[in-house]
Amino acid sequence: MPDRRRIRLSEDDAMERGVRCPNCGSYTSFTDIVATGRCRGAWRGDCTIRLGLDLIVERATRGQRRADGED
Repeated sequence: MPDRRRIRLSEDDAMERGVRCPNCGSYTSFTDIVATGRCRGAWRGDCTIRLGLDLIVERATRGQRRADGED
């Protein structure tokens, strides 16, 4: 089984539209992660780590929808 680690992204990460690879530190956009599953360091031959993004969809409760103006 592959070794996996989850990292919670912050609002700053979303504003920057990417993250630093936890292995080699190279900045990689979310688009590159989705398209290739690798960081930019992999293209230079510096990094062998695989990256992926999970989107979690949760159903909002009725009260949450009202607070967000969706009800």
